[in-house]
Amino acid sequence: MKHRGALTVFAAAFAVVLLGGLALAQVGALRPAPAPDTDDVTLVAAVDTATEAVEVVDEPAQTVDDPPDTQDSGKTDQATPDDGKSDGGDDGKSDGSDDGKSDGSDDGKSDGSGDGKSDGGDDPTEPEDTTPPRVEILHPEDGQVFHEKTITFEGVTEPGAKVMAGRYEADVDGEGHWRIRLVLNEGRNLAKFTATDRAGNTAEASVTVVYEPKDEEPPTVEFSAHQEYGSSSASPPFDVFYGTAKPGAGIFVESGYGSGRTEATSKGHWEIKVTFPEAPVGKEFRVVIESTDGGRAMFEFHRKGDKVEREFTANQKYGSCGEEVPYDVFFGTADAGERIWVESPYGSGVTEANANGHWEIKVEFPKAPPGKVFEVVVEAHNGGRKVFTFVNTGGDGGH
Repeated sequence: MKHRGALTVFAAAFAVVLLGGLALAQVGALRPAPAPDTDDVTLVAAVDTATEAVEVVDEPAQTVDDPPDTQDSGKTDQATPDDGKSDGGDDGKSDGSDDGKSDGSDDGKSDGSGDGKSDGGDDPTEPEDTTPPRVEILHPEDGQVFHEKTITFEGVTEPGAKVMAGRYEADVDGEGHWRIRLVLNEGRNLAKFTATDRAGNTAEASVTVVYEPKDEEPPTVEFSAHQEYGSSSASPPFDVFYGTAKPGAGIFVESGYGSGRTEATSKGHWEIKVTFPEAPVGKEFRVVIESTDGGRAMFEFHRKGDKVEREFTANQKYGSCGEEVPYDVFFGTADAGERIWVESPYGSGVTEANANGHWEIKVEFPKAPPGKVFEVVVEAHNGGRKVFTFVNTGGDGGH
């Protein structure tokens, strides 16, 4: 009987060890897995879910601890009538059934049903994030006017979200504050910003600002004028004049054969093309430029044409004269526009060949003494020269 009682005690102890090991294995299997490395938003949600799971596991464990008291009292009452069996059953069965079943059923079922059901039923899969992120523009205000071309836009969004202005990405800190510098166009500018969270949800915000450049003080510019060509063979002939003047000053170009008007730019520059359609071939004439700020300049212009080179010739029409004021007429040929000078001790004159190369001039000799023969020299600009003589016949009334 002693061997049999020892066997019973050994079997009960082995059962306790076996059931305790199974209970520990089940608890280890129900332990939640470590949270994955994710962004801050998902990690916070995962921590909250794990906390809720722990609280749910604690409640079934407490409710399972109560029944053993009821079971123990019931079995003890049944075993009380038989004092002999009570000692043998209490010591053996009580230790074997109470401790064994209590540890095996209470701990095993508690951990198995409590942890297992709690983790499986009370910790569902986290729902998909479909909420658009917050995006606000804190600066600038809608309709704000700027005199600077480049300004900074600032705002706030959901932490971890990305903010874009078109193809440009804003700087976002860990708390969701974002900022970006953008270049404005003159006038109204609509700036749109798109925030995208980790789940791919987007939200937009926009603001309208106005860029008005500052009015700069007009530069102080002195008047100047320049001539581009000085002559022209075009039809009609033209020249180009340019220079500087006070910004906005009026520029006037005047001549006997053409004129024009322009105005200096905001930076004080001016330029104008003037045509001279009536200018004769070979004719050199003066062009005057004046500005409303008091500037003035003069230039010479010469119309070039299809010149035919002509040999210089000079002729004298009379050679003598008896008029009260004696005179003579000289004529000939020369290059178109060429100047001709007539010189003598008692009178002189100047002319120029026309477009066809002909020239003619009447020269008076009011101080020539009667009967006095003197020389009259005719010279051309190209070097031609001829000498004539003239005599005042003394008031005979004819040549």
